[in-house]
Amino acid sequence: MPIKKPLRLDARVPLALAAAAALAQPAFAQTDDTTPFYAGGSLGVSHVSNVYREPNAPNSDTVTSAGLLAGIDTRLGRQHLTLDGSLQNNRYSTNRDLNYRSHSLRAALNWQTVGNLSGVLSAKSDESLADFNIGGVDPTVIARKKNIESNDEYRALVRLGVATRYTLEGSWTHRRRDFTAAEYDRFVYRQDTGSFGVYATPAGNVRLGLAARRTEGSNPRYPVIELTPIPRLVILPNDYTREDIDFTTNWRVGGSSTVNTRISRSKTKNSLDQLRDFSGTTGSVGWTWTPSSKLQFNAQYSRDTGQESVVRSTDLDRVYTSWQLGSTYAVTGKVSLSARATNNSARRNSDSGAAVSDALEDTRSYNVGLRWAYSRSFSVSCQYDRISRDHSQSIYAYSANSYGCTGQLLVY
Repeated sequence: MPIKKPLRLDARVPLALAAAAALAQPAFAQTDDTTPFYAGGSLGVSHVSNVYREPNAPNSDTVTSAGLLAGIDTRLGRQHLTLDGSLQNNRYSTNRDLNYRSHSLRAALNWQTVGNLSGVLSAKSDESLADFNIGGVDPTVIARKKNIESNDEYRALVRLGVATRYTLEGSWTHRRRDFTAAEYDRFVYRQDTGSFGVYATPAGNVRLGLAARRTEGSNPRYPVIELTPIPRLVILPNDYTREDIDFTTNWRVGGSSTVNTRISRSKTKNSLDQLRDFSGTTGSVGWTWTPSSKLQFNAQYSRDTGQESVVRSTDLDRVYTSWQLGSTYAVTGKVSLSARATNNSARRNSDSGAAVSDALEDTRSYNVGLRWAYSRSFSVSCQYDRISRDHSQSIYAYSANSYGCTGQLLVY
């Protein structure tokens, strides 16, 4: 039975690598109609080479993570309910002031009426130790301060037309992020997004979509430099709006390949004059290839603003380009391999017309994993992670790696 891996809040561009707790987030189990409930535990140990993400002072530690898992996956007539949760206790061997408890919760209800009306109600909640030196905050100020990050997302989607050529879809999504360290206030945000679109299936293997999307968000405590009457740092709210017209495609190429695209005309307006407004084209393209039942490849590329793609980037108003490559291979019925590489980058030139200096931000991460499922109830997985960042300001540049294993035992 396969294992569900937890999704991060910003699933579109999974760039942040929490190597210090690489094995702290457990895999979620998958049930079926005969055994709709499960409960269990996990135990993992990982070694981290650069806990605090410091550029020239590598520091290593060993992290032990013990957790409890539980979940539900059942059908209630036409409705399908899933619920997965975990609680983790994460202990550092040397940096014991970083010890923390984390949790992860996923819930979804896929509902359907007798007619052509259906939809999804979902919620996500995560709390864990935030990455150190994520950019935008001087690491010498908050170099080794414990900082807990919490992310929540609530979503509702309504669809009219199930097995028809044309479908109408409307959705609403609320996201929020918080940090316990005041120095990370610039990355705190609230965001509501509404979307309405029409989708057509002119052929059995092609789906086209045209949707209007509007986002209203706020960075309630954003630090900016005021130049008058004298230069000083002040904390002000930044309210922003974004409007998009999305054209999407989903094309099944043959029986083993699928291509997804999104091209959007986007316009963002910020209330703070220090943050530049944006008007231009954003989008993404993804490709999944499954040449056999044992092997799968996937690739994704996107171009979007920091507010949408990497909210924790140094500059929210810059445009970032990101790509990801991944693959999985089932060596046997019990052993599987996985590999992933991601890159996120932004460059800004002082001759672009803005009164700013040249800037570079480039983050790369790599992951290799091995999983052995002895049975449906017991599995062991090991992985190696590496992350590195180049930056025009040397205090934000670093490299780190981690490796470790975790075991999981479930009762159905």
